Amino acid sequence: MKNTRFATGSMLLTLTLSLSAGLAAADDKKTQNQDKNEIVVFGGVSLLDASRSAQDEFLAAADVPALVGSRFGRGFGNTFPFPIPPVTLSVESSIGSSALFGARYSRFIKDRLALEADLTVAPGHEIETRGSGCIGDFCVGQDGGRDFDGRGGRGFVGRGVPFGDRNVTAWHYGAGLAYELTGGDVRPVVILGAGGVTWDGAREAGTDFVLRFGAGLKILFGRVGARVDVVDHLVLDQFLTNKTEHDVHATAGLLVRF
Repeated sequence: MKNTRFATGSMLLTLTLSLSAGLAAADDKKTQNQDKNEIVVFGGVSLLDASRSAQDEFLAAADVPALVGSRFGRGFGNTFPFPIPPVTLSVESSIGSSALFGARYSRFIKDRLALEADLTVAPGHEIETRGSGCIGDFCVGQDGGRDFDGRGGRGFVGRGVPFGDRNVTAWHYGAGLAYELTGGDVRPVVILGAGGVTWDGAREAGTDFVLRFGAGLKILFGRVGARVDVVDHLVLDQFLTNKTEHDVHATAGLLVRF
């Protein structure tokens, strides 16, 4: 009888220990799975400064006789009764910075390596267009009162005559890898990725390809925390300048791990 009771007690003890170990392993696995996902909601600023300029000497003295002759059906040869000064026009367009906000989802595929995807909107980029021109030595809207060939002229000092401003919204989206350099509650992060940016609000706007690289810092308080990032968005063939431009995103946000 004692042996039977001992055997029964041993079986119950073994079963209890096995069940406890299984529950502990399940809790550990659940905890690991909870730490593999991360969502960040952030805000910040898009630091963009790009400009495009164009200038044209569209009326020169030598062109006037031919122009008048073709208009009235007779030519004046290569001479004209009075000197005609050249007329030159320059137009410059620039796009500036904007506030931004967005969200990012991260999935850890290794201990400290995560695959990330994000969507960001920057609604306040302003395109500013200004012009200047010269008739002979008389110039309007040019810095230092000089004409396009560097000659001194009776110009107006300034940034140019405003032609109008307009707002452009930039939609940024992409994916990449983020690697936490250390563990613990404070974790520096290295970021590398690619994506696109779609511009909305300008006739010539479209979608540009973007390469991303930068760094960040996470501060964790359990499964919540804060994250700051500085990422350079290298915009290839930017729609306004048709050149490669740097659009630096500085962001800060709140994160949740689950």
